[in-house]
Amino acid sequence: MTVIVGIVASDMKTSLQEQQNWNHATESGQMKKLAFARDDKPEGPRPSPSFIRRFLRYFYNRFIRLHGSAEQIAWGGAVGLFVAMTPTMGIQMCIAIAIAAFFKINKVAAVATVWVTNPATAPVIYWINYVLGAKLLGYPVKVGFLSNPSWETFWHAGKHVFSSLMLGGSITGLILALIGYFVFLTMVKTAREKARRLRRKRKEQ
Repeated sequence: MTVIVGIVASDMKTSLQEQQNWNHATESGQMKKLAFARDDKPEGPRPSPSFIRRFLRYFYNRFIRLHGSAEQIAWGGAVGLFVAMTPTMGIQMCIAIAIAAFFKINKVAAVATVWVTNPATAPVIYWINYVLGAKLLGYPVKVGFLSNPSWETFWHAGKHVFSSLMLGGSITGLILALIGYFVFLTMVKTAREKARRLRRKRKEQ
């Protein structure tokens, strides 16, 4: 666990250096807005649309500034999406980091996209994966085991439940990983090309 934390910390330190370079390449004030600036509206019990937009903006700004090539970042994000669909909640970050380290792709991107599956989204995601897998394997659909989503719950619910989750999660994971790779690749390349144009513009001035 100490080694894993050290790996992520090293990548995050490098990403911060990249972020400083990015800030110099952008126009004055651009890309420097706080993603979580205080909203004038009173906070409610549920996240407001403006909060969600700010969070997505924050995630986007952080993601495109990660260290590494656009391909490494895109592959890291794709790996994280695939792992997020598997019934391994609780150890998904460790799995994503191990895969990213083995293939020498961006580990921070892999860890970030793993959080697509979280305590709020896990019941819906795993239910979809379970029903898909059960239908394909010909197993009857059981209910009630998703009240506490974790790999222990899935395993003790029965072999056919775990098998269904693995099959369904692998299918949805591959689809999301493939789509995510091209989305992340385009996103990072576009942002970096914009930064290069801004640098050239500033030099010409």
